[in-house]
Amino acid sequence: MKFSLSLPLLKDRAHRDPYHETYALAQIAEECGFDTVTIGHHHFMPGNLADPLTFLATVAARTSTVRVGTGIFQLPIHNPVRVAEQVATIDEMSGGRISLGVGLGWWPLEYDVMGSDFATRGARMEEALTIMKLVWTQEQTSFDGRFWSFPDLTVHPRPVQSPHPPLWVAGVADTAVDRAARLGDAWICGPVQSLAKARSCLEVYRTACAREGRAPEWILRRYAWVGADRRQVMDEVLPAYVDGLMVHWRESAEDAEEQALFARIDAGDDVSADEIAADRLLYGAPDDVVAQIERYRMLTGCDHVHAAFGAGLPADTGQASLGEFADIAEMIRLFGREVVPAFG
Repeated sequence: MKFSLSLPLLKDRAHRDPYHETYALAQIAEECGFDTVTIGHHHFMPGNLADPLTFLATVAARTSTVRVGTGIFQLPIHNPVRVAEQVATIDEMSGGRISLGVGLGWWPLEYDVMGSDFATRGARMEEALTIMKLVWTQEQTSFDGRFWSFPDLTVHPRPVQSPHPPLWVAGVADTAVDRAARLGDAWICGPVQSLAKARSCLEVYRTACAREGRAPEWILRRYAWVGADRRQVMDEVLPAYVDGLMVHWRESAEDAEEQALFARIDAGDDVSADEIAADRLLYGAPDDVVAQIERYRMLTGCDHVHAAFGAGLPADTGQASLGEFADIAEMIRLFGREVVPAFG
């Protein structure tokens, strides 16, 4: 079983190295045996990074073995040849340690300002993934597409990883899941989708992978809060955390099950934090989290779990996560000490 995590964006403008706490969390994750650390991507939101690839280069420079990645990068907004160059540069700098997790996003403003088109985002994603694989694997190659065209060229530097840095493709619509099977190296599930939704998407993904003749590699993303005191997590942290998550989820709710949950809440139903968390979060004491992961593994066969400790809160403030550096560092250490070995 592989374990990865999301890095929160902790910023201290008064410090000579404003992101030193986020870098320290990446180093702690490396020490604790995590496979990959990821960072998100949004424009015009103070709690997110507009340029996650530059940031990942600095994370890679401060670590030695842990992989770095995006979770997720909004690829259809940007020129894929430029992104291919940036990722290949980080691949070279890091000794082959980058994965690019990509998704469509949900905010039309980002597309409009960057000269892209929200209405054609799915088709743009398909073309962008095709281009990136092309320029990473071939030299002196050209492309003439619907959205991007270029004459014979060679992208430099050449990627270290062969055949190219892994492309993780997110999405829960059937078309997005099918796209992950056709054009990606793995599918990213979640983190807001329930277990039932994850299982239905997996059916689509596995069928599509069988058609393509490839193994169905995928990553299960879950928001997480783990603590030594189960009762403290359940009584003091979980209700506030879920309330914050629900505000953010409203912005990006895209499937019928999520929309039905919000309809219940809006109708006045008493939907508890525990009910919402049960099929969507990793939470409680380490033993609880081990049992939750075991359940996910039994019902889905997952072998790569991505935990986002305290993440997922609205990004209209400077920090889109719950907890300070000490809280998140302790969760990473606790998870590494008591959860990761249970699946060794």
